[in-house]
Order: sequence, then structure tokens, then C-alpha cells
Amino acid sequence: MAETSLHAVTKGRQTRVNRRLRRQFVQMSTDSCRMKGSGYCPRPLEKTTFLSRKWTLSIIVTIGNFGSLRFNDLLRRIDGITQKTLSERLQELERYKLVSRQSFAEKPPRVEYSLTHNGQKVRKAVLPLIKLAESSF
Repeated sequence: MAETSLHAVTKGRQTRVNRRLRRQFVQMSTDSCRMKGSGYCPRPLEKTTFLSRKWTLSIIVTIGNFGSLRFNDLLRRIDGITQKTLSERLQELERYKLVSRQSFAEKPPRVEYSLTHNGQKVRKAVLPLIKLAESSF
């Protein structure tokens, strides 16, 4: 595994350029989190705003519960979602590689949606939140 620290990049030499790079590197690492204090930085969550959109987590959990589902099965199992919204969320989840879409060359055509490896990881991360919400609120 290659080392990516600034020391490895500059090979330890202290030139004027390297000192400037070091200051920039330290500045970048401290500016990357807006949280004050110590602990986990919530900044990476800002890149995953699509997960906070309505119905997204419901779709991920529902597909994960059943392994793979067809569009109309998903529509029936998620109460209150519209066809348009389900279609948009599935396309978005496909784009982020959390859901895979498999088409079968049959008559009539059949399409099934299932979770990718990353989608399964998201589902596993959400399950404790679901359990907390069921018991606490």
C-alpha cells in the first residue's frame, strides 16, 4: 500500500516549495471539517445528501428485505410512494451504484432491482437507526 502522506510526497526534503506544500497540506486537513472540537467529522455525510431524500432509505431497506424486487412489487410494498418518485429514486440509486437493475429478455419484459455490495452496507448501517426509532420514539 503506497503511503500518501505529505512526507512521502516530499521525501522529507525541506525546501521552500516543500514547506509551502506542508503548510497547504496542514491547512487542507484542518479546513476539511467544519466541526469544532474532536471526534468524528460529519463532513463526509454532506456528499451523500441523496440518502436523505424522501423514500430513498425505504427503497434500500425494502429491496434488502426481499433480495430482489420488480418495480410494481416495490410500488406495492412502499405505501404512499408514487411511480414517478420510485422511478427517479431507483435511477439515482443506480447512478450511485447502490442498486443494480437487471433486465430479462422475456415477453413481457421483466426487470428486477437488487442491492449492490455498497447498497447492502448502507442497509446494514441504517438498521440500528431503525431499531432505535422503533424503540425510542
